Amino acid sequence: MVLLVVLLATARSAYAVVISGTIKNRLSDTISVSFNTNRIAYYPRQYFAVLARDGSFSMSFDVPEKEYTTVELKHGNRVADLILDPYDTLLLTVNAAHFDSTIHYNGRGSAIQNYVAAHTVSKGRMNQYAMRLKESIPETPTAYLKALERERKAETDYLKLHKKDLPLRFVNYWTAYYEYYNYFFMQQYPQVHEMLRVRRYTDTIPDSNYKVVAQMPLAFHDSLLQLPPYLLYLTGAIEARMKASGFSYFMKDTARVRRFRDSVYKRVYKDMPAGSAEFYAAQGIYAGVRSQPLSDTRALYADFKKHFATSTFCEWIDKQIAITERLEPGQPAPEIVFTDSTGAPVPLSSLRGKVVYLQFWAGFCKQCISEMLREQRVKDLEKNKPVVFAYVSLGDDADGEAELLKKYKIEGIFCRARGGWNSNEAQAYSIQSLPAYFLIDQDGNFALRNPASPVMATQQILEIGKLLK
Repeated sequence: MVLLVVLLATARSAYAVVISGTIKNRLSDTISVSFNTNRIAYYPRQYFAVLARDGSFSMSFDVPEKEYTTVELKHGNRVADLILDPYDTLLLTVNAAHFDSTIHYNGRGSAIQNYVAAHTVSKGRMNQYAMRLKESIPETPTAYLKALERERKAETDYLKLHKKDLPLRFVNYWTAYYEYYNYFFMQQYPQVHEMLRVRRYTDTIPDSNYKVVAQMPLAFHDSLLQLPPYLLYLTGAIEARMKASGFSYFMKDTARVRRFRDSVYKRVYKDMPAGSAEFYAAQGIYAGVRSQPLSDTRALYADFKKHFATSTFCEWIDKQIAITERLEPGQPAPEIVFTDSTGAPVPLSSLRGKVVYLQFWAGFCKQCISEMLREQRVKDLEKNKPVVFAYVSLGDDADGEAELLKKYKIEGIFCRARGGWNSNEAQAYSIQSLPAYFLIDQDGNFALRNPASPVMATQQILEIGKLLK
């Protein structure tokens, strides 16, 4: 394959990465990259390049200084992982008809990207490691620990065979990536295993399930804050160990839940190094704004600022508090224009007099599809009542999602948010994860802070029923 070398401008912005090259048998007219640099919220950056007639392209974008950034490169329906360093200059060639097996890089940073590409062919994309760990959660604690170690060893053995040309810093990064993913899934085991066993949500966890957590170390290192699995691990390590030591609670016992939370924060500020403690507390406050009373959030935030008065995370927490105040029950729901089965526009404001159950989703979100299917029981019960089910897609595969809606006979009104996560709709409703739900009353106002999901069908029906006049 002939590689088109693209001449790059001499002036480059600080920490810019440049990717250029040629795509043979292209699947679309563009290539894109996306990644998230906001550690406490999901606001992905996206960059696009248009392919020339011969399939050549060039793009440049900034990445954080002094750390690796995990990036998704996408062309058509093909996706590749990249782990980029500041100032990388990559020249890519690929035959899109055989995407995974033909993708190849030259230039600064190419050794790492070629390793990641070869790993994808041999062992799957990086996120498939998590899928393999999930598949073993139904196992007993002893069997699950063996499965975790087996998967980690397979990764380290593969690395040993292929690390010859890799920088030591990357070797350490890649090793820690899978080590901390294992620690994170140790935290998940007690409750997720029990929920799978009883086939429903439960916060009654047998002591035996915590044998897995007992094997998880408390290993905090600020040098790993660039590592996504380390951040996942941080968000629950102390909680998991406290629960394993006997500090149990039921979610309905709000006083005990609050005491548990406060105890966790005290340990975090005392036991974690500064950077890890700052991240933990900031993400916890940020994530909790929507699920707890604002008075609780403000108290936690005031304590956070005593420790980290100049934290860059304060800007995002302030924004989240402001957004939550705007999304409080009684506040008007922002306008969205849907279409019905005939293609006619249906503004949300035109649905006054009806209860609207609003879901944000995407075709790549399996949980979204599963819960949309579960909603059919609720729809059948509400069929002759003034209740509307509305769906906003943040996905970018319009044709694929249309097929899913047709295949599963999903009924309702629909909207495709242009710009996905960065769309006006996602920003107005502060969407940071999928699926996301909102319940809007007959006056067009938010009814609840956290409405029941379709998994909790009985609760969902009761919540809707209370709003019908």
